[in-house]
Amino acid sequence: MVARDIMRISRNSFFLLIARVFCIRESVLKFIRHNFHLDFCGHKNKRSSSCVLFEINEMQSAHIAYSYLADALAKKEGSRVIGYAQRQPLNCLRALIFRVKAKIGYGVFGVYKSFGVTGFINSKPSEHQTIRAKKILDGIYKDDVSREDICDLTIFDVKIGDLVYDTFLRRYNLPTINPNSDVFKNHLLESISSLLYWCDFFKSRDVRAINVSHCVYNLAIPLRVAIKSNVPAYQINATHFYRLGKKKMFAYHDFFDFPEKFSLLSAENKEIGLSLAKERIIRRFAGEVGVDMFYSTQSAYTSEIKDRLIRKSDNVKVLVATHCFFDSPHIYGDNLFPDFYVWLDFLGELSEKTDYDWYVKTHPDYRLGTMETLKEIIERHPKLVLLPASSSHHQLIAEGIDVALTVYGTIGFEYAALGVPVVNASINNPHSAYNFNVHPKTVDEYRDVLMNLSRVSINIKLEEVYEYYFMKFIFNTENLFFDDYESVLRELGGYREQFTHHVYDIWMRDFTMEKHEKIKRKINEFLESDDYRLSCPPEFMTTD
Repeated sequence: MVARDIMRISRNSFFLLIARVFCIRESVLKFIRHNFHLDFCGHKNKRSSSCVLFEINEMQSAHIAYSYLADALAKKEGSRVIGYAQRQPLNCLRALIFRVKAKIGYGVFGVYKSFGVTGFINSKPSEHQTIRAKKILDGIYKDDVSREDICDLTIFDVKIGDLVYDTFLRRYNLPTINPNSDVFKNHLLESISSLLYWCDFFKSRDVRAINVSHCVYNLAIPLRVAIKSNVPAYQINATHFYRLGKKKMFAYHDFFDFPEKFSLLSAENKEIGLSLAKERIIRRFAGEVGVDMFYSTQSAYTSEIKDRLIRKSDNVKVLVATHCFFDSPHIYGDNLFPDFYVWLDFLGELSEKTDYDWYVKTHPDYRLGTMETLKEIIERHPKLVLLPASSSHHQLIAEGIDVALTVYGTIGFEYAALGVPVVNASINNPHSAYNFNVHPKTVDEYRDVLMNLSRVSINIKLEEVYEYYFMKFIFNTENLFFDDYESVLRELGGYREQFTHHVYDIWMRDFTMEKHEKIKRKINEFLESDDYRLSCPPEFMTTD
């Protein structure tokens, strides 16, 4: 025992010395010291032939969660913990920098070492893997390839097309892809090479579990390979904890189970839940910013009235509520269209065949590049009228909007709550388990619905809308690791500030051994269960 304690003290001192020499922020240094003091057990399994994998990232609030999951998995599996980088270095110099930082425990590597990570790998495909990937690529491009072909792309029984697609949009800040362009082919080659790397890795190593930051983008390639290989897979962060598998490869898919879970609640909990949901929806409609949407900075439901926006006519008036073109259209899985650009182009072409009045609106805090893309589409389809981004939905509805279109946006429940029908363009939308929206299952069915909007009739039950809202935003709180996550974000200065070193300070300030043991117990109970999501009920539903 004495020898082991001496080794632990020496190891701690080494990393603290490195931290001081390289001027690591004091809050990071304290967090590293804090974790070493807790003595997470991954270090004890450093000679194990099996491993659990943890993606390396700079999501500081998630590191708190990783500390506990890494410890629990290391104990459960008797395995060492390995950190891996999925973002490949662009050159030999960056690969060398990675190795040096990993060796000395610099920055984020020191944080990972503090909770038991004993090795780091950089998932750079070998030359042989790249040659094999080129042969696969040549086979894919025997003929022209469509966007739909890319979305459906599956290699070695591992679907990667949606991941490749979304990564390309994000990396190049483009609204759509040209699958036959050289730049996309090079991107696809890189993606296939990564797939081969991970297929070979899982075949040659005894991997017992993996934790990822995202279930989308190429970041999820090792996740998909793990699922195909029947390796337990998780996505955990400061607010959510999901177990992923062949039936549910995406996080945040609990919306499919909302009606069943709500039906199992007590009458008292149902009544309180529906009342809370109604109250919060009213707050949203009053223009309050950030109600259960901590990342939002502006409201689309202000009371400000502008000059008339919707022209007076007897025509059906359609509102198209757009999405961000560049950020993961496949976050929930496949949609009726491969991306939001193709969806809007489809609507533009369809608009020419109707006598409807068509309007297009973005969210007030739209991303750079959105307006340029919209104007390009509208120039080709002039029946689409672009509304000011700041216009209020209250005004639009009051002036006569008859139906709203979205792929899977929050307008689905918002307009339903205001009595306006909404047609979704994805069966994987958060409202799909309820009947307050229309959910076409195919493009042909979608087209038929849109060509006959005057006949669309939905019996919108407000209680269903409130039930959805309660299950989506209240039934599981965000307080998985923090006592009051919302207040933490306010103290930090906004949603994005949790991904800075400042979150470590708040975590350690409010840390107690009682909380520590409670978190460990909850995670261990979840790992022993078959649950899809670790439950974190609000206080009024707590029974223990």
